[in-house]
Amino acid sequence: MEFPTRSARYEGPLTTTAIWEDFSVRPDDVIVVTPPKCGTTWTQMIVTGLIAGRPLSPKEMGEVSPWLDCALDDPNDAKALLDAQGFRRCIKSHTPFDGITYDPSATYIAVYRHPIDVHFSMRHHAAHMQSDVMRVRYPDDIQTAFGMFLRDELYNGSNDALDLHSIAYHYRSFKRWEHLKNVHLFHYADMVADPAGSVRRIARILGMDDSAPLIDTIVEGTQFANLKKQAAAADREAESPEFYLGAKVFNDAKSNKWEGKLHAADLEAFDTRIRALLPEAQAQWLLWGSKGQP
Repeated sequence: MEFPTRSARYEGPLTTTAIWEDFSVRPDDVIVVTPPKCGTTWTQMIVTGLIAGRPLSPKEMGEVSPWLDCALDDPNDAKALLDAQGFRRCIKSHTPFDGITYDPSATYIAVYRHPIDVHFSMRHHAAHMQSDVMRVRYPDDIQTAFGMFLRDELYNGSNDALDLHSIAYHYRSFKRWEHLKNVHLFHYADMVADPAGSVRRIARILGMDDSAPLIDTIVEGTQFANLKKQAAAADREAESPEFYLGAKVFNDAKSNKWEGKLHAADLEAFDTRIRALLPEAQAQWLLWGSKGQP
């Protein structure tokens, strides 16, 4: 059987994948790998809570589940933290499948979201990052920024532009391997529509009892309002809140963020572009999840 291989290297303002060359994946690792703003932190909270046997706060989660290939910090620090862990690890990445290590015994969870929601969520996120590395992608004029989102492709060996092409590219890189028993695709819209079902599915993927009382506890503990409240409390205690874990990263959990911000012509151009990048069935799933419609 053919398996994924690490065949590409990504270097950008957010991502540096060279660390995967020296990082050893363990058989029981859980790798949560998504484009940014697709429910990454939420999914990490579910996974780490199930592993720990209790809901963790966003701060606690960040201390045990680092972003391995982050270019904003020294990735060797994340590697050292993970190497020292003796329990089941949850590893964060935003890299396409061809840029990370595949192990047939590890678990890969990829989460996707409507790309326009990703665009507007990242616009908010970039404005509150301690670093300004992403602000160039989000000029004040919304139509200018959206035009960049539609037209641009992988640039300078990077998948960090968060344009429509890079999101579709990330999705295709995992969709190709969805038939493998350890590769699991989730959609943010499905998770929002059925949080309990999503937690139960992740529990089954991790080999846990999906009917245990822990499931209800994790569902409650990972509700958006609870996560934002805990992050705000951590912000008040910190002299310099981290953008990754701070309350502002939890903008809101709503979809259809483009309503009232884009023109009909913008949406028509988006529809044309995404169907040039993906087959119709894949485009529909990336937009709406399993329901396949708005």
